Amino acid sequence: MSEKTGTTLIVADKGHPMSWVLPEGAISRFGHGAVMAMAVSPDGTYLAAATKIGLWWYELATMQPVALWETERGMLGAITISLDGRLAATGSWDGVIKVWDLQRSTCITKIVRPGLKEPVPRTTAIRSLAFSPDNQHLAATGSRCEIVYTWDPRTGTPLATFHDPQRETRSSYPSLPRPVAFSPDSRLLACTAPARTTDGPDVVLVWDVVSGERIACLTEQPSFVRSLCFSPCGQNLAIGGYKGTVQVWNVKTWEQEGVYQNYDGTARMSVCYSQEGVLHTLENALEKNTVVVWDVERHEKRYTYVEKEWEIKEALFSSSSHFVVAGTKEWAVWSPGDTKPRKVPHLHVSFPDSVAFSQDGKKVAAGFVWYGSTLLWDIANPMQPPTFFKISDDAHAVSVSTSEKIHSTAFAYDENSVKITVKIGETDKIGETDENTTSMTFTLPDPEAVVTAAAHAPLRHLIACADSKGHLYVWDMRSGDVHCMFTHSLPLEGNWDDDKISRLIFSQDGKHLVSVPSSSGTMANLWDIDTGKEIPEFRVNPVYTVAFSPCGHKIACGMLNQIRLWDINSCRTLLTLPHTHPSCYPRALAFSPCGQYLASGAWWHRGVETEKVPIRLWEVATGENIATFWGHPTDVQDLAFSPDGTLLASGSFDGTILLWDLKSVMSS
Repeated sequence: MSEKTGTTLIVADKGHPMSWVLPEGAISRFGHGAVMAMAVSPDGTYLAAATKIGLWWYELATMQPVALWETERGMLGAITISLDGRLAATGSWDGVIKVWDLQRSTCITKIVRPGLKEPVPRTTAIRSLAFSPDNQHLAATGSRCEIVYTWDPRTGTPLATFHDPQRETRSSYPSLPRPVAFSPDSRLLACTAPARTTDGPDVVLVWDVVSGERIACLTEQPSFVRSLCFSPCGQNLAIGGYKGTVQVWNVKTWEQEGVYQNYDGTARMSVCYSQEGVLHTLENALEKNTVVVWDVERHEKRYTYVEKEWEIKEALFSSSSHFVVAGTKEWAVWSPGDTKPRKVPHLHVSFPDSVAFSQDGKKVAAGFVWYGSTLLWDIANPMQPPTFFKISDDAHAVSVSTSEKIHSTAFAYDENSVKITVKIGETDKIGETDENTTSMTFTLPDPEAVVTAAAHAPLRHLIACADSKGHLYVWDMRSGDVHCMFTHSLPLEGNWDDDKISRLIFSQDGKHLVSVPSSSGTMANLWDIDTGKEIPEFRVNPVYTVAFSPCGHKIACGMLNQIRLWDINSCRTLLTLPHTHPSCYPRALAFSPCGQYLASGAWWHRGVETEKVPIRLWEVATGENIATFWGHPTDVQDLAFSPDGTLLASGSFDGTILLWDLKSVMSS
């Protein structure tokens, strides 16, 4: 940051970013974490990206990362930088706010936002933060709560609480952020609150910061409010809505001075005054994957960004007139005076649903539902952007596996059929060529049924899918014929929103199939593909996921507080492994190639004392937990061993894949 603001450059981390702040036992990180919020420093020097693994600082001129902060917990949902560029504040999903001194690159204050009483969930998550221009107040709002808290940012001392007790009807859209803004003289605080009806539009409340008196209630909002911004002169308050509307109010009279509606009616509007006092709005049309920066009064487009194939993750327009878009694969940055954006690849990907190694162990592959794609990283070159392996535009599930090649399978559902797209890529040559892609559509015999889950057995060229009535169909992909059909009994037959088959898992040899229901009151079933019969001794409840051993004879079942090892040949339980506090939900399981070890990954459980989620390594013969790795701040989605068993890949909801070194663990 410039000397004009009295700040100094952020201290740069050393080495390449994939090695920054790695957890103990991890040797590499793929992906920088999903972007949740962004802010540009007032002088336009830095971009701060709040992600699920921490706070990334980028030098805006090059868009190269220079530092990674707040990785102890991660899960950031909000970021703001003070007007003088000296302080930054981050807010997490756990309700923790940290204030950072940018001159020293250190955290100076930790604040915990009060939560509401249960059973209202997710009450503490920080969604919006704002410094007062004089740096005397820090305001925060969160999910499901209309209360605005303020603190002294340097000491964390609580200062005031602003809310209207008569307007505490919670919106039916709790995940929407509730913006907050201070006037230039730090005297006024504007925030939002829901109307008294559950689904009604927002109102904007304006408070006197010193007296705590509510001095205005602006009720003419057509929908939810996306953003608030005072003009630099303090005479106007601009409001951006969720239905393509922008309003400008006079601060002295509290009368509308203008309503601007000539935008996309489905767009989210973010308002921002430039330092020169020009009002801009960011029109974010999610359905069209388009963002446009408008000069509001002139109704002139300043910048336009269109994401043709993928999705726009985050976008902002700053008071320093910088326009930044985080696309699926790249940053797009406009600076004042630019006619075209600077585009730079980034590694902030969505969360992987499945992970696998290539057969030669040189690449890590991950399936991403949000992209309908598989991404492949070169293990030896972690800074190299991944290869995008596009499969489907509307995939509901993407899985990756390896036999002799990498198989990526996407399932796109409609009313009673499933479109299966299988793309095969050589491990040393991944391309977009059509000859490597096979697409087939399988239609359920029952026209009233809906597909709820699907799975691919690449070694036998089989596809299995489940419908809303509990029927399981296994097709031969080469002939298109039904190989076999099963019926999984569902207590709430036909009500597939409440009780359905949510997961299907094939054994590696394709000889067995497990169907996992969404309801804890329904048993998971094991099916023999060759005989076309159920193995009734297996029935397990409740089970979250299962994994087959390489030999296909053992099944690991992830259950509440435990993992159960079951033997198919003897039809009996071999071992029960305790999987209790601080994470009692083993949702990801994988056997090592030799079958001697089992890895389990947990999901985050609200209220636990730990800031990370454990990955445990078990010895199958004895049931001993021989190692535990702590690295991901939230749910582990999938696990995979390298072909030689010396590495473990963990894909997480945080948007990263970590590689863990198992050599020292197994040798001991």
